[in-house]
Amino acid sequence: MTRSLASPSPDLHGAGGALGRAFLFLGIVLLPLGLTLPLMETARLVVLRATYSVLETIQVLWATEEFALALILGVFCVAIPVAKACLLTWLHLSSRAFGRRALRLVDIMGKWSLSEVLIVAAMIVLWSSDGFSSAASLPGLWIFAASTVLLMLAAGQITRDARRHLGAEAPPASREGA
Repeated sequence: MTRSLASPSPDLHGAGGALGRAFLFLGIVLLPLGLTLPLMETARLVVLRATYSVLETIQVLWATEEFALALILGVFCVAIPVAKACLLTWLHLSSRAFGRRALRLVDIMGKWSLSEVLIVAAMIVLWSSDGFSSAASLPGLWIFAASTVLLMLAAGQITRDARRHLGAEAPPASREGA
């Protein structure tokens, strides 16, 4: 039998190719910076200023017994992006050992991809809504957003290749009466 033209040739760069690897690498490098660098500065009565990173915000919420908010931020801003980065790294490096469940999990995480940035932006708006206080975004927010977008692009590249590979491995549909 001859080899099908539809079967993918081995890619030395893993699933997603070199572009997927670049997006993934940059997203992973920027994620810890986005979590630890100050992302907003708050000011009360023009004199009292404070800066907060994502991790510091979660810490302050926990210390002030706002457990639900701390947990929501922890899940959406830390746990999901870190889990997504780990899963994408595994899919990228796993020499074509993809499972449909892993791809489904990436899809589920992808639906929440920009929610963490939206949550942080909402925090800034809430701080700014009072006449005696204000808030401004700092570079940490933009680095965090860039990491999120890069991980989304990596997910697109990597899952596209994985789905293409899974489709090539699927048995041909049997035709009745043939």
